[in-house]
Amino acid sequence: MEKRVLLAAAYSVIEPLGILHLSSVAKEEGWEVKIALSKKRDFSDLDGILEEFKPSIFGVTVYTGTHKQFFLYCKKLKEKYKDLIIVVGGPHATYFPEESLQYADYVVISEGFNSFRKILKGEVKPGIIHLTKLEKFPVADRETFYQDYLEHKKSPIKSIITQTGCPYNCTYCYNSSSLEDIRYCLSPSQHAEMGQTLYPLGKLFPRSIRSVDEIIKEVADILRVSPETKMIYFQDDIFVNMDYEWIKEFHKKFTPLCQPFHAQIRWEFADPNNPKNKEKLELIREAGCTGLTIAIESGDNTIRKEVLNRHMDEDLMFRVLKFLNELGFKVRTEQMLGLPLGATTEKTPINLDADLKTLELNIRLKEKTGLPTFAWASIFAPYKKTKIGDYCLKHGFYSENNQDIPTTFFERSILNFPREWVGPLLSHEMKNVWMSENEQEEYKDKLQLLRDLFNYFASISKGHKLAKEFLEEEIKSYQKLNVFDYRKRLSSLESHGRLSIMERRHLYDSVLYEVE
Repeated sequence: MEKRVLLAAAYSVIEPLGILHLSSVAKEEGWEVKIALSKKRDFSDLDGILEEFKPSIFGVTVYTGTHKQFFLYCKKLKEKYKDLIIVVGGPHATYFPEESLQYADYVVISEGFNSFRKILKGEVKPGIIHLTKLEKFPVADRETFYQDYLEHKKSPIKSIITQTGCPYNCTYCYNSSSLEDIRYCLSPSQHAEMGQTLYPLGKLFPRSIRSVDEIIKEVADILRVSPETKMIYFQDDIFVNMDYEWIKEFHKKFTPLCQPFHAQIRWEFADPNNPKNKEKLELIREAGCTGLTIAIESGDNTIRKEVLNRHMDEDLMFRVLKFLNELGFKVRTEQMLGLPLGATTEKTPINLDADLKTLELNIRLKEKTGLPTFAWASIFAPYKKTKIGDYCLKHGFYSENNQDIPTTFFERSILNFPREWVGPLLSHEMKNVWMSENEQEEYKDKLQLLRDLFNYFASISKGHKLAKEFLEEEIKSYQKLNVFDYRKRLSSLESHGRLSIMERRHLYDSVLYEVE
C-alpha cells in the first residue's frame, strides 16, 4: 500500500488549522501528504486531485452545513475506489458519529491527533475511534499547504490556535456539549476510557493549552514561509483563557518579535474592576495586540441570559470598552441576528425589534466609549444537538434535522418566527401565533440586508432608526442611504452586499486591521 494521505475540507479563507496539524502527524509516521480545499458544494473539484495523487487514505474534516454534500461525495468515492480508506473527523463527526460512519471507514471523535496517528499505524480497527490520549499540538504544516494555496500564503493575516476546549456553556456552541451527549454510541469501556481522558470538565473537546514556546515557534515559521504576513489572528474563542502566568511568559517572549496580532476574549476577562485583568490587557497590548473581538450576541439582557447563556450586563460592556479605548485597542463586536425569540420567561422584543435593539446597543457603546471599531453580524443557525438547537425544536422555531442547515452563518435564516412574544408555553402547535409564509420571507429578506449593512448603521448616530426606516420602506439601493465612502469599498460587488466569503473577509479585515 502506497503511504499517501489526502487531507480535505471545504474551502475557507482561514487556514484549515486542524488539517495543518494533522499533516505533520502523517509526515511523522512516514506518509506523503497533500492538502486540498474544495470550492464546490458537491466537492467534485477534488476528483482530479484524487486521480493524480492516488492516496490510500482520504481524511476529511466535516462541519455541520457541508456534511450532507461531503457525505454524498464520500459515498461516490467508495463506489469508485473500493480500496480507498476514508477517515472522517471534525465537529460534525464528533457529534454525529453513527451518521458519519455510514460514509467512512473510521470516524474520529473529539481531538484527533492521537487517534489519527493510531489509524495511520494500523493500531485500530475500522469504526468509531474515541479519544484515549492527549498529545501536544503537532507543528502546523504550512509549507505543504502554501505550495498549492498561494492566496493563503500571500494573505496578510495568518491564523493560529493556542488551545482546544472552552470552559463556558454558550447554548449555541458545540463546545458546551459533554461526553454524555454521545454516550449512546460508545461501549461502557470506551465511555470510561474517554471520560478519564476528558476529566475534569467532561467536555467533548478537552482543554489543551499550548506552551508559549510552541506559539513562538509557529509564528517564526509563518514569517519564514510567508514574509507577506502583517497580522497574526489568534482564533481561540478566549485567548488562552487569559491565563495570567501564560500571558506573562507570552509577553516576555513574543514582544521581541514586533509582530502585531488580534485576539478574541470574553467581557469577563477584560473587566477593569479586576486589577489582574488590567495588567493582562496591558501586557498583551505591549506584546503587540492591536485589536480584540468580543461577542455581544444580543442587545437584550434577558435574551442573553435565557436563550444564549451569556451572563454579562450592559454596565460591564460600557466599562470594558471605555478601558480598551484608553489602552488604544481596536474592537470588533459580534452579534447574531434572527435569534429564536418569544419563549422567554420575561417579555422581550422579538424579530426585527430585537435585531434593531442589538444595533442600538452598538451605537450607544460607540457614542459613550468610542468603540467598537467594527460591528460584525451573522444570521443564527439552529445546529442540531446544541442546547439552543434543542430549544428551537421544543418551541417550534425549527422542525427539520439539519439537512437544510446553511453552509455559513451569513446565509438566509431557516427558522420559523412567531409574530409576538408568548412565553415558555410557545409551541409549534399554537395557532395564529406564527408568521405567515409571506411574513416569514419578508423578515428574512430584511435580515440579510441588515446583516450586510450592520456596521454602516452602527457607525452613525441614530443608525438604528435609519435602519428601521430603510428596512420598512424596502429601499433597494445603497445610494439612497448616502453611504458614499462605504459604497466605494463595495463598488465591485453586487448591489445588495451579497458578498462572497473571500470578499467579506477582505472588506472586514481592511477596515479593522488597516491591511490591504
